[in-house]
Amino acid sequence: MGVVVEEFLSIHLFAHYMLTTTVPGHERLHVAVGLCKMPQSSQSDGTSQKAIDFLLSVLYASISSYKHATLVRPLPAFVESTEGIANCFSRITFPPLLQNHTDCDQLNSFVNWIEEQSDQLDVRQFDTAVARELGINLNSRNTNPPNFVVTLRNQEISENFQNLSASYGTSIGFHGTHTENVFSILRNGLVGHLNKRSLFGAGTYLSTDLSIALSFSQAGKTWPQSNLGHNMLCVLVCEVIKSAEVKQGQEKLSGISMKTNLLPHNYFVVKNNEHVRVTHVLIYLSKHRTKLRANGGILLNFFRGYGVLLFYSFILMLICLNSNNSFRRWMLNLLGLS
Repeated sequence: MGVVVEEFLSIHLFAHYMLTTTVPGHERLHVAVGLCKMPQSSQSDGTSQKAIDFLLSVLYASISSYKHATLVRPLPAFVESTEGIANCFSRITFPPLLQNHTDCDQLNSFVNWIEEQSDQLDVRQFDTAVARELGINLNSRNTNPPNFVVTLRNQEISENFQNLSASYGTSIGFHGTHTENVFSILRNGLVGHLNKRSLFGAGTYLSTDLSIALSFSQAGKTWPQSNLGHNMLCVLVCEVIKSAEVKQGQEKLSGISMKTNLLPHNYFVVKNNEHVRVTHVLIYLSKHRTKLRANGGILLNFFRGYGVLLFYSFILMLICLNSNNSFRRWMLNLLGLS
């Protein structure tokens, strides 16, 4: 009840000020902005502000993508399309407040929506304690330590996952993805059929090696008012059920038309979405406008992430060509062995 009265008084003061004051119009609007401030978050420390900043940044990356219509699904009730969210971005600063319009309703709803979701996130500086908690080996020369780690707290863990975890146990896997996908994954979880890579079968691909997952991540721009930096790259830390439905490195995969059908070392393929859940997000930031890259440069990271897959593809191509008599005769002629 007190909140309702407080909001009513704020609106009443705003209307009274705009109608009765003799201050010039542009100055009236500037002061009125202060009267229409957004509701304050229940957490006002630097951690909650970083959580809001992170969430705004991954949402901005989503609505900036050509896939925006699916990446922000389901849409919040206060907008009809992602254009409505983009309009909210154009009218807020950080911390969020009205910038240049007297219509507070949509912005109030937008900020409340962001703050409710950011309350479920805890952002910490990445350090050796976090590395030990997540099983990250900082002594490896290929491991590039992130700037921050986001913990997903107060998650509703399904009863099925809890039962499977008790029966089979779990392990940690890292999943690299484009920053534009992170907001959707935080809301809906990892969905295997959306994965574009299927060389070793359909499912969600993860690795026990952070550097491999990092090579599959793609950076995205943070929202324009972000205090985090200009570019952000994310790796998801996941808890994976060690059941028969989760294929692990060096296991033979059924249904793969390859004579050499071993899953590469340090890889997981999760076919059932209920057998994996995201627990943390590792954040890599760049304060500069230059493109953020994973450690080691583009070429090195390409071969680090795709080298094994290219090798298997090359072997498969040789097997196919070797079964072709015309190719075999051509090779023998080329080598002078015919």
